[in-house]
Amino acid sequence: MRAADRVAPLAVALLLLLAGCGSGPGGGTATEAPATTDGVSPEPTAADGTGTTTADESETAESPTPGDGTPTPASTDTGAPSYTVTVENGTLPINATRTYARVQSLLDSDAEPWPVRVRNLSEWRRSVGRVGASPLNRALGFENVSVDWSEPTGVTRFGAVYVHPGDGSAGKTERVLAHEFVHLVQYRTTLLPWAGRLTQQRLTTDRLKTRRSLVEGGAVYVADVYAHRYLDVQNNSAYVRNLYESGSATYRSALAQYRFGAQYVAHRIDDPANLSRAYDDHPRTTEQVIHNYSRSEEPPANLSVVVGNTTDEWASLGNNTLGEMTTRTALGTELTPERAAVAATGWGTDHLAVFQHSTNDSRFGWAWVLRWDTAAEAGELETALDDYATARDRASPADFRVVSLDDRTVALVFGDPAFVTNATVRANGNVTVAVGE
Repeated sequence: MRAADRVAPLAVALLLLLAGCGSGPGGGTATEAPATTDGVSPEPTAADGTGTTTADESETAESPTPGDGTPTPASTDTGAPSYTVTVENGTLPINATRTYARVQSLLDSDAEPWPVRVRNLSEWRRSVGRVGASPLNRALGFENVSVDWSEPTGVTRFGAVYVHPGDGSAGKTERVLAHEFVHLVQYRTTLLPWAGRLTQQRLTTDRLKTRRSLVEGGAVYVADVYAHRYLDVQNNSAYVRNLYESGSATYRSALAQYRFGAQYVAHRIDDPANLSRAYDDHPRTTEQVIHNYSRSEEPPANLSVVVGNTTDEWASLGNNTLGEMTTRTALGTELTPERAAVAATGWGTDHLAVFQHSTNDSRFGWAWVLRWDTAAEAGELETALDDYATARDRASPADFRVVSLDDRTVALVFGDPAFVTNATVRANGNVTVAVGE
């Protein structure tokens, strides 16, 4: 079987996300997927660590959401809508038509609604929570998580919004539904500049998380305004921030896209009706999202990594870029969140080279080359990586080794012990990764 054929079956791993939709790398790209008490969401990713090619990565958003249960139009403070949001397969404790009319008014949109379908997402998402099943996630220290299905959750896909009400209050479910309806408008209009393209490029973990941060950040921002105006519940961003700060590294990994995405959107606009402006000159890296940069500020550094000679035992599967967001949460599996955040700051770019054993497809090896903006910042990273690698060596059957390449570049070689022993990473113009030279 060719390496490319071995990767394909790994390209659909689930990650859990909060408050709205989902996305982030998991399974094999550098996962982050905690189940949260406010939402669940899947994330396309390769379980070995390679990036993912997906034509519809922007077509699924998941979040807590309740509808209403009544199929008749409601008179609302925004006027009587000309449509009815139908609720199928059950009832919900709020008026979905009114909720959608309010969201539509906040966004100054005339997008037609989709039906809301009541569905037990715990049955639909049987794999949710198994973040640690991915070889890469497991090696980096991300663990399986439990899912609280008592809280409202939801998923928005093209054509419908799916809702699992759980035991949540009417206010919480309405907050979730408002969040999901923002996704509906995002997908039905031209708000997302990358949506609807005929040609979809391969998405690295970093690019996928950047897009998801913008999608989720927009929904969190609008839902915050909605909650302030219509509800007496904690708003989305405060809910996310509290969970992010108190959660495990796996939770922080999933929640980072909501937390920093909302921060980025709030930094760009001051009215939901201007949401499209948040996507103008939109960032291309999670570094830009985290630090509120436009795509022209702090562009990725130059880094060329090539695979040199390898033994017959190890096949190169491809490569990926994990990004600052994943670097921060991965380091946070063993270091304090504060130290992990400081070490990840200064990210210039990274390159993850992925290898698999030729006769045992459960054995993987990775060479993660990271280039930082300055020598001082790279020094902080290398010290943190040393401590992280030592801790992971003790906690994991995988081996870890840090290689200093130059004053701004360092590599983390990890995975199967035989791979780590035989892999070399050298810098001589390009960075070359080889196995068994």
